[in-house]
Amino acid sequence: NERKISLMNNWKIKSLYYGKINVPRGVMAAGLDPELMIDIPYIGYLLQNGKENVLVDTGIHQDNIVDGRAWGGYTAVGGNQYVLGALEKEGLKPTDIDTVIYTHLHNDHAGGALLFPEARTIFQRDEYANLLNQIPTQMIRSDFDKRTPGDLTQLKNIYMFDGDLILPNGLELYKIPGHTLGSMAIVVPTAEGRFVITGDLPHMITSLFPKMDKMELLGGEMIDITPAPDNMMPYLFNSVIYNHFAAYDSFNKLKLLPETFEPKWYLTGHDSWVINKHSFG
Repeated sequence: NERKISLMNNWKIKSLYYGKINVPRGVMAAGLDPELMIDIPYIGYLLQNGKENVLVDTGIHQDNIVDGRAWGGYTAVGGNQYVLGALEKEGLKPTDIDTVIYTHLHNDHAGGALLFPEARTIFQRDEYANLLNQIPTQMIRSDFDKRTPGDLTQLKNIYMFDGDLILPNGLELYKIPGHTLGSMAIVVPTAEGRFVITGDLPHMITSLFPKMDKMELLGGEMIDITPAPDNMMPYLFNSVIYNHFAAYDSFNKLKLLPETFEPKWYLTGHDSWVINKHSFG
């Protein structure tokens, strides 16, 4: 029993660099700093407890980067080779991954699904419904990869569910709609504390902490950014939060998940500082 409790509460987290896309900060920050172009990473997370290797998200497929440009026509690099390279740096092959958990199924989070056909694969039922029944704005932006429905049919161990779930290994899964119908956060209990992997709700930590006036770039440089005015509080929404009512509820839910509401506990889908720090817990 002591060993089981240890495995449940002593997860280690490593951020995985899957490439990057160069976007105006305003796209991610409700129009603030629209002229500031920043590289934001595509991120995966490797969760290990000494027994299991769990992967969160599988990056963008190389076919979604055309002539060096991806979502929104912004310059980008990435692809399955980045996923394989990130795992190789951790001494792992795709067959070493026991479970893949998807925060959501957008093209920059589920592009490497076929690299892990045997792994237990977990996502929300409403996320699959959204994938198959997109609203026009999602289709215009190509938020989802057209290959993903077919990719999922080739996976051998899919577990879809609806709502919140605590797994026997201690990982906690929480439905947080707003960006997509079935977005999901993962709480990872570690010896250091409870880290929350958010996917793209929010994309970046400044959405949860809008008064921040500095941000860390890839490589570690700190730059000044514009904090949100009071009338934009308490959260910054971007143009790909499609349901503001659901997002408010989800952000409030996220605030309650760690022991304390501080930026250090939130590991998002596109924050550079997460890649720079690399290891958590």
